[in-house]
Amino acid sequence: MVSLWYFLVVVASLGILAPLPFVHAALRLRRAYLLLYVVLYGAWAYGLIYLLAPVDPESEPETVPAVLWFFGTIGLIAVSCVHLAVLRKKILYPPRTVWVESGMHCGLFSIDIAGFGQVGRSSDIFVQVRRMLFGLLANAFEASGIGWDTCLKRDTGDGMIVVVPPHFPKFRLLLPLLSQLAAELAKYNVVTDPALRIRVRVAIHAGEVTLDEYGVTGRPKVLLARLLDSRVLRDALAEAPEECPVVVLVSDRFHEDVQDQGGPGLDTMSYRQVLVHEKETEVLAWLHVPTPVIRGLP
Repeated sequence: MVSLWYFLVVVASLGILAPLPFVHAALRLRRAYLLLYVVLYGAWAYGLIYLLAPVDPESEPETVPAVLWFFGTIGLIAVSCVHLAVLRKKILYPPRTVWVESGMHCGLFSIDIAGFGQVGRSSDIFVQVRRMLFGLLANAFEASGIGWDTCLKRDTGDGMIVVVPPHFPKFRLLLPLLSQLAAELAKYNVVTDPALRIRVRVAIHAGEVTLDEYGVTGRPKVLLARLLDSRVLRDALAEAPEECPVVVLVSDRFHEDVQDQGGPGLDTMSYRQVLVHEKETEVLAWLHVPTPVIRGLP
């Protein structure tokens, strides 16, 4: 029993180091709740000391509390070591969310809600429409194999600009993203209130992006804005059937790149070449109206 007692003392001494990873994590990650581990450890340690303390100083410690302290301390040390290893990985190698930097040749996707500020729409409707559109857009990106969290996104009030990292194939912005988005919007519009229905204009381009403290800038973004706000695209949405909630304008450069790149099921012949003349910009572009294929309607 004496040898067991001395062995437990050594293990308990090592157990003093057990809360240190939690203190370290609480300080580095600024997570106050991790200090709760330290408090619980302290309460556990003092409770075991109380159980081990013999009533008679000359008596030997009881076997059951001693074994309990032994396994409890070993468990705390193991948990602390694993936790420290996980925290070290998170601190030294944090998961990267946005993979876009200045000078990268990225895909550019811009979307705008048609008639967003029309008279009669309340602020509550604005919130609902934006929440629904951005949720469907995120799902469409993920379904197309483009990581939504890795893209750089900028809210424009009635739409969004999405900068897609260069390691994603550009054709995925056309297929299946556009068909997926069109189908989901069409399905949503069928079952929702008329005031909440969504029709959108989409512009797609690609180029070397420039980032500053205010977001994305440079010529590619300017051209993207001209395409999105062009009269050609607005007229196309107005002339499209009501069941077609999306019209798309693709830059000539992007269209050419995607044709060379190819892609399973990609039909670039369904895009019609048009002339875009907005402000100081006069360029060729390609117009497309995705035909929604609605599935899963009740």
